[in-house]
Amino acid sequence: MNRPLFALIFALIVVLAFALMWWGWRARAKRDAGVVGAQVAPSGARLADFTLVTYVSTTPVGEPLVRVSAPGLRYRGRAEISVFEGGVTIEVRGETPVHIPLAQLRGSGSAGVRVGKAVERDGLALLRWEADGRELESSFRFDHAAEQRQFTEAIDALSSGEPHTDFTHITQEDAR
Repeated sequence: MNRPLFALIFALIVVLAFALMWWGWRARAKRDAGVVGAQVAPSGARLADFTLVTYVSTTPVGEPLVRVSAPGLRYRGRAEISVFEGGVTIEVRGETPVHIPLAQLRGSGSAGVRVGKAVERDGLALLRWEADGRELESSFRFDHAAEQRQFTEAIDALSSGEPHTDFTHITQEDAR
């Protein structure tokens, strides 16, 4: 086989692979288009803000390697999470904010592996919520373990209906 023919076959295989990936991502985005939060930000007082967060992915509960391509949560990136008395707002850079009302929150958790990221045991914080009749888990990587603990405490207090406290106080020792 001569070189030009080999190059043409190789180029066709590469183009076909990219076309199939594009088609698969479009199908996943279409399937998950109904997975949305509220249209407006949660009400009530702001309980906590987390700005040094990496959003990893959203997956169905029990399926850590199946990505959900929900609007506003499609791509991994730096994010800001705000916890309000009425729910949670996730703002991934470059995406539209996702507002999860209190009624959709199901609690928190931790994991070491999610689609797109593998870290130490319990190195990822999980936000469990429900949308479109599906139980979901959004995973985050915090820069500091103290922030991850505060996030977990805030989400658990919010979803359990416990009295709200100030979760924004971090001492210098905690941030290490």
